[in-house]
Amino acid sequence: MPLPVPTTIATGYADLQGSSYRVSTDQLYAADAGSGNIIAVTAHTHVKTVLGSGYNAPHDVELSADGLHAYVTEGPGTLLRLSLTNMNRAAASVVAGGLNGISQVALDEAHGVAYVAEFTGGHIQQINLTSGVKTVVATISNPRGVLVTGDGRFLYVSSDAGTITRFDLSTNTSVVIASGLNGPRHLTWADAGESTILFPQPNPTGTVLKADLTTSPATVMGIAGPTAFAPYSVAVLSSNQVLIACATEVSEVDLTASVYTAAGPIFLGIGFVPADAVHLPNGYADTTMDPTYFFQVKDCPFGGTLPLMINWQHARSMGANFYQVFIAGLGGPPVQVTQAFGDYLWSVPLTRFELVTTIPAPGGYYPLRSPGQIWLNFWLGLLLDTTGQPNGVNTISIKLFSAQSPASEIGHATDPGRFARVMIDNTLPVASIQQILQQPGNVPVNTCAIVNTGTPTFTFQVTASAPQSHLLGWSLTAYWGDNKSMSVSSDNYNNHITPTRLWAGITGVAVPPPGPTPWNAKVAGDPTSIHCAHSFFLYAWDRVINGWGYIHGAAGYQKSITLLF
Repeated sequence: MPLPVPTTIATGYADLQGSSYRVSTDQLYAADAGSGNIIAVTAHTHVKTVLGSGYNAPHDVELSADGLHAYVTEGPGTLLRLSLTNMNRAAASVVAGGLNGISQVALDEAHGVAYVAEFTGGHIQQINLTSGVKTVVATISNPRGVLVTGDGRFLYVSSDAGTITRFDLSTNTSVVIASGLNGPRHLTWADAGESTILFPQPNPTGTVLKADLTTSPATVMGIAGPTAFAPYSVAVLSSNQVLIACATEVSEVDLTASVYTAAGPIFLGIGFVPADAVHLPNGYADTTMDPTYFFQVKDCPFGGTLPLMINWQHARSMGANFYQVFIAGLGGPPVQVTQAFGDYLWSVPLTRFELVTTIPAPGGYYPLRSPGQIWLNFWLGLLLDTTGQPNGVNTISIKLFSAQSPASEIGHATDPGRFARVMIDNTLPVASIQQILQQPGNVPVNTCAIVNTGTPTFTFQVTASAPQSHLLGWSLTAYWGDNKSMSVSSDNYNNHITPTRLWAGITGVAVPPPGPTPWNAKVAGDPTSIHCAHSFFLYAWDRVINGWGYIHGAAGYQKSITLLF
């Protein structure tokens, strides 16, 4: 299929290079190195404007997040800051000078720095936006483009060696994520998720390419071309339009959303638990690394019916129309899942949600959800019943197909992002009060006994456990009189976290410990506390979740005695 061909919207420039799109004014700001001007082109009306003049071969212009300033790189090696109200060189403030063949600039304003590519110097320089202090953070031959991630940790750098290299600033390491290119120029994020980079390549024919960062190495493919002579930078106008700054013109191309073929893993996660929040290889869910995330779970196995979340957009972008689901116990063969499942789909003519049951076609082929449909649970791909699976590590995997045929499979279920290992536990917690013991002396107290001699101090021999050692917590509480209660003893997994993520609880253990700290029923100011029937309730919870919440509830046990002191 031929690539979309850009359409010229403005001409008459000398040597356009770096550019940025300003949403608020619908303008592409671009640096014209040949004329020494900063120019603007209004995207939808194609009106041309000279915003500023007097520069010495400007190479890039980057707009600040506050919408008030711009940063311009000027040859041979100066970084400038300007107010958008006056873009003439005479009004600029010098942030840093003395650079060597400066090209693209990338802003990390959250950390108060910018990164610039020194084409001649062969460096990526970090520049403090307040002090102008320069620090070499990467060395690479003839860099053209530089891009920084939102967290400020990674840099992506294009070079005349035909590569795009990722630099990890926290570990001082680098990896080439794309090679074999032909003069990649300035780099631009295609999406807010920073999963795709756009860049132009001038040789042998001007082309706009995208690099999908979710694969390793990155998957690079053309998305538009041929362009006009010497394309240097691109800017995303909308979800399906890109502006291209070439040497003598600005052009626009409608990609029909080809740049936004969604990236990311095919298997997104289970319910509220992202796929990357599951410990590998043991398969426990842990979302506590993000303490503000609303669904906080720690070292939790899965059980019951699991809502599997599938990335429809990425699957469609790969040409898939159907998918299959498999689950395999540890050491066992994959078993295909063919369960039907229901979800609510918005009906436009009825203006309401309608329950729709998805039934796989013969062969277990589930249809991908169609673009434009509004599902209540947008990513839901299956409600997987795990009750027949062995307890332990299981592997859930997704296969993609363009047709209902094994020969049409796209990739493989073992490809990264298409499977997850999960710990399955469909056992239930256990709670039991074996014996009430009056202290001192460990004197057994039978159920429903009346205790009126000695002291009102007791210990309790109890079991609060989980068969697969996935206990979350337990509590023993005394209830009496008119809505009166008091905790006897309790414990939870936070006190027993280990690398194994196992805690079985207690079996036949006396609580509180006998000796100096038995439970005392007497409550100051409440005579009923030692002159009333008492019921003792023991509850035990495990950590098993289905991705949307804990599923087993509490195991409970109750014993009663009467105190008459």
